[in-house]
Amino acid sequence: MKALILIGGQSSRMGKDKSHLRLNGRTLLERTTSILQSLTDEIYLSVAHDDNGSHPLPVIHDLEPSPGPLGGLQAAFQHDPTSHWLLIACDLPRLTENDLAKLKPHPDCDVTCFLNPLDQHPEPLCALYSPSSASPLNAVITENRRCARRFLHSLKRHELVPDDPQALLNLNRPEHLTELEQLSQHGAIEKTITVEYFAKLSAEANTSQEEITTTAATLTGLWEEVRLRHQFTLDLPHIKPAIANEFASWETLLNDHDTVSFMPPFAGG
Repeated sequence: MKALILIGGQSSRMGKDKSHLRLNGRTLLERTTSILQSLTDEIYLSVAHDDNGSHPLPVIHDLEPSPGPLGGLQAAFQHDPTSHWLLIACDLPRLTENDLAKLKPHPDCDVTCFLNPLDQHPEPLCALYSPSSASPLNAVITENRRCARRFLHSLKRHELVPDDPQALLNLNRPEHLTELEQLSQHGAIEKTITVEYFAKLSAEANTSQEEITTTAATLTGLWEEVRLRHQFTLDLPHIKPAIANEFASWETLLNDHDTVSFMPPFAGG
């Protein structure tokens, strides 16, 4: 088995290179590398095709400009078509070494992967791909069908569930970093929250209110949890959060028995 850490993305929503973000005194790349080292000593970084910078680990360049994460996996199989490749995003700071140790080749399967406990969908960017997945991978890239999740759905899978419901929580925005900093500082504290949905969110959730138990630290963590649970079509920038009928910032800490409202854009004045 070889490991490929994805660091070649643009990180446009975060506004900076996510691999260099620091949490608990070390970068996300340093943390990801450390939890891989007991599984394999062949760890590579997936970088852009024109990246000529200096890196702390061997690199595998994308074969073309901006191919997405599947392009990184395609380049890895070109580098070694006989290896199993553990593809992992660099921004999964809740994932543990014990979680990764469960990703082992499974007979008659193209991939071993985790189901995200928050939405029950398989996660393509923390998965062990067998050599049998290389041919269908080349086919979808040739046809310009580059959605990693759809590709994973097309494969024969062995699916696992991580112990921590938020193990696959990734960092896409500064608000997500705040959520993880709070979790690291205070721990995952269970809370009972009443959540209210308005307009389009209410229709998509098929309810205007629900009571949930969560270990999220901030409004951001709670939103990501319910967004995945109900497959909301709107993302964080389009939602206004409130606590006890008062608008609040996404970094606001949650307290037990809070009433939280999520409001999408409303039509009209």
